Amino acid sequence: MAVLLVAIIVACFLVVAPGASGYPFQVCGTTRNFAASDATYLASINSMAATLPRNASTSPGLYATAQAGQVWALALCRGDANATTCSSCLAQGFQDLPSACPYNKEATMYYDHCFLHYSNVSLSASDYAFSSAYPFFFSANATAEPGRFERVVSALLNATADYAAYNSSKTTLYASGAVAFDQEIPEVYSWAQCTPDLTRARCRDCLALTIQQGLGTPLYSVGARILGIRCSIRYENKPFLGGPVMVRLSAGPGALAPTPAPSPVPALALVPSVVTPVAAVVGGESSFSRNLFTITHFCFW
Repeated sequence: MAVLLVAIIVACFLVVAPGASGYPFQVCGTTRNFAASDATYLASINSMAATLPRNASTSPGLYATAQAGQVWALALCRGDANATTCSSCLAQGFQDLPSACPYNKEATMYYDHCFLHYSNVSLSASDYAFSSAYPFFFSANATAEPGRFERVVSALLNATADYAAYNSSKTTLYASGAVAFDQEIPEVYSWAQCTPDLTRARCRDCLALTIQQGLGTPLYSVGARILGIRCSIRYENKPFLGGPVMVRLSAGPGALAPTPAPSPVPALALVPSVVTPVAAVVGGESSFSRNLFTITHFCFW
């Protein structure tokens, strides 16, 4: 039985300098903290920093977990990352996260090629929650054919999610995709990935809920991503993949079948919850919460 966490969701806009970069994105817990005088918790984090990046980068799924004292950590690198990129990305996470979320017992940092999560609560594969999800949307929209763009992106994301869950190696649960579109947006690229300790059905269900409720509709934005500690989905009109495209769609009239076509398998009907961070408008890109449940209020700076 999945453990369902219930969370209040807050969505905010934070305007920053146009030259600021997107990554990294941190999500700091708000309910549990450790005292500044408590050296034990930080020592536990530092002890895992010595081994977790290497363990994840040398594992077939670029994934590892660890425990030190009362701290549990989870690390995953993007499926197209190499071992060197994976290890250095996670090592950077251990350097950055304790400062980005000082004294927070639960914290997550997302980079382009990896993410790191630690908490004083163990997160097993039977737990199903988006307690540290980060939503990010580009502010620019498809304007020439927005209706067809939405249909094409939806088909691409679902085909990529199918492949990640059912056709990829069980050690990675990762897939990349692409589809040619029009003159305004020549091509759209996609990525879907789950932690490899999830079952295939659980992975597909996580991705389905992320697409349907996390990204929401209409999908007019030229790029968006929902980053989570159990599964993530992303699409953009600019190349960002570091490996071969696994799923390529044809976007011609009446032709949205993936090549190769993944085998459809029913997914479980699970309902995650999300705690979203402060979001950002970054250099023409906007990150905001189209949350999985109810937005309680918006903040503007």
